[in-house]
Amino acid sequence: MKGYADYMIVLSPPDEISGQIKKHKADAAGIIGAYESLHSQAHISIKTMPRRKPFMAEPEIRGLEKNIQLLPPVSLMIDGFDFFAHGDEYRTVYAAIRSTYSTAQWFRALKKGLNIKDYLVPHITIARNIHVTAHNKLWPHFKNLRWIEPFTIDNLTILHRQAFDTFAHWEVFTEIPFEGRHLVQEKPPRPSLLKPMPENQSNSRQTSLFEEKGLKVKEEG
Repeated sequence: MKGYADYMIVLSPPDEISGQIKKHKADAAGIIGAYESLHSQAHISIKTMPRRKPFMAEPEIRGLEKNIQLLPPVSLMIDGFDFFAHGDEYRTVYAAIRSTYSTAQWFRALKKGLNIKDYLVPHITIARNIHVTAHNKLWPHFKNLRWIEPFTIDNLTILHRQAFDTFAHWEVFTEIPFEGRHLVQEKPPRPSLLKPMPENQSNSRQTSLFEEKGLKVKEEG
């Protein structure tokens, strides 16, 4: 069907991180063979906008620029690997982003600027939606693999491609720079309104601020 386009909003890591992700993807392919997301470019998925009329979607995207430009660049940290469970039969292995109060606040502000209500677990996909039999071969390789590396992202990337075209490739539609000097912090809730966290969850790097590890969620990246 002509006249429709898919859009995807992402954060693109620097070349050094992308290169490492590419290497980990190649290592995964050496263990389980070629898989669907093997050659996809490293990114942190933020929002998808499938099957949209460009004359409606593109003014909407342009309207987001002012709010997004107010955000400062964000410093993130790769912190090992984890996976999503999609039902009983499929898994997605990814490089995890360390959860901190400042990064959670930044992503909360980004979601507000983009009018996103859904849960967001920032991550960089290694192997998307692979069958559990392949996952069981692959996960022992990544489970105890140590990778701690900081990086900074200074713009939001919006990709587009022709919809309903199996062979269409993603291309950059626009990039919106983060030009803010600091993040405007929201007031924290009063201590009496804070829900105590169980002791066995207090040290989890993903649970407290982003989402539960291994949770059954829809993953876009």
